[in-house]
Amino acid sequence: MTNEGNLLPRYILMQKTLLSSLRLKDVLDAAVVQISELAGGAKVAIFLSDNESLALKLMAAKGYTQGTLDQMKVMPFSNESLLKYVVQKRAAVTAASPSEAPEVSRSIMQREGSAAQIAIPLTSSSLLVGAVLLDVNDTSIVNMADFLTETCEVVALAIANSILFGRSEYERERLSTLYKTSCALSSSALQVSDVLQISADTAIVLGNTPTCAILLFEGEHSSMRLAAYKGLEGSSLKDFDLGLKDTLAGSALRSGKTEYIGDGFRSPFGGLPRATGGAAFASILALPLMHQQQQLGVMLLFSTETRAFHREQIDLLESLAVQVSTALNTALKHETATATSIIDVHTGLYNRAHFDSTLSKEIDRSHRHQHELGLLMIDIDHLSLLNEHLGTEKGDEAIRHIARVLRTSLREIDVVCRIGGAEFGVILPETNSQAACDVAERLRNRVRSESVAGIGVVTVSIGEAAFPQNADTVEPLLKAASEALDIAKFEGRDRVRAAETGKIEPSGPIAWDDLAQQARLAVINERQKSNHGKLTVASEYANWITKTPTRSKEST
Repeated sequence: MTNEGNLLPRYILMQKTLLSSLRLKDVLDAAVVQISELAGGAKVAIFLSDNESLALKLMAAKGYTQGTLDQMKVMPFSNESLLKYVVQKRAAVTAASPSEAPEVSRSIMQREGSAAQIAIPLTSSSLLVGAVLLDVNDTSIVNMADFLTETCEVVALAIANSILFGRSEYERERLSTLYKTSCALSSSALQVSDVLQISADTAIVLGNTPTCAILLFEGEHSSMRLAAYKGLEGSSLKDFDLGLKDTLAGSALRSGKTEYIGDGFRSPFGGLPRATGGAAFASILALPLMHQQQQLGVMLLFSTETRAFHREQIDLLESLAVQVSTALNTALKHETATATSIIDVHTGLYNRAHFDSTLSKEIDRSHRHQHELGLLMIDIDHLSLLNEHLGTEKGDEAIRHIARVLRTSLREIDVVCRIGGAEFGVILPETNSQAACDVAERLRNRVRSESVAGIGVVTVSIGEAAFPQNADTVEPLLKAASEALDIAKFEGRDRVRAAETGKIEPSGPIAWDDLAQQARLAVINERQKSNHGKLTVASEYANWITKTPTRSKEST
């Protein structure tokens, strides 16, 4: 029971309790308990003011039913309740009976069976921090409105202190995150994938949202591509408009300024993905990624809540965008330079250096994850004869034709390289020996079925080896595939031959090593004959041009 004799000690206890912590949750939880006890066991709800959304948001409550809690979750300033008049007057307002209460307050009182209702402002330094709502069964508590108002001044002070403390902690943590991100980006600035990963992870922390996306600008296509994302529903990505026209990302990139929707003043653009679970987004923030006026892309943050991003968050995210732009520019330039150094300019495929480094990395990865791996060595049949009879231009055209077929016939994770004049290497991650042979047969058939203008039918011979069946290290695996290629050519060309080494038993009467040696010698012998033919022609030509010209009888 509350009476005048025990109000003072309770009031002093409440002050000590409220001011003993700077954590907002602790203050709110203590406040509803202490106010309820001071008001004779009244039901108590504490709201904080959100001036951006022009509403009071329920933060803590004691005694109310779930239905009322749901109703009071967000109370717009314009709602016909006692809280509306508290916001307007900045003074306590009471309703001694449901009949005296505004519509929303009356419905709450009727649901809760209240005899009276009291609404009291929470003000600190003349600013409205929030409000307290009490539903009481004893109408005499209404007479304590002045005392409860003084009590709420202490509550408001404690809440204001905890909010300031929370904001300072928030800023400290976010600035610390931004600093750590700067260090991480500096150390990972040469890898685009690392920059994107760090950027996305930091963006969702600073934006206090689980959902973001990073789009990279592709100038040659006048569009953007989705380079990284978190929290988006996979099935909704097909709806994601990555164009530059009529999209928030495009608008931000064109203007070079942050764009924000979900503030209540502009309708969202179309062509947006959804959150995991299928919920639509109500707030979208687009931050352009620019480096010295060069358009790199856009960082997008999403939220299913309206007005989800506040000015302080946007400022930090804009600082992050500057750091990401610098790191991304460096990484993209490095990627371009690296790609140029590992690309065969004749075919656009990767070159031998990339083939060697990738094969080593893929075998290491296959070891770690206990995956299988297929390796194909491909050689164009009779390319030297084609060069001799039709000219090197046609030979080059045949090489480019094979490169196109390989590039368009394989998965994105497969690695296709030109490793010699007429020789190609294909690395097939997570592919066993039988599947690799099936891929090889498909490639051989497609090459044979697509004739080349001015040349006709071109064929290839293919040698196949697999990790770990044939070998579990780089050199033995390469040797097995090369031997299989030699044997394919030795046995008549235009065929696929799988290596029979390691764990795979030889299928023929001749030991694999002996067969591989015979095939190798035959290939070398054929090459020498071809070279000898070229030398003979060159020698005859040289002899002819060194002969002394003879004069004809007509000239004498």
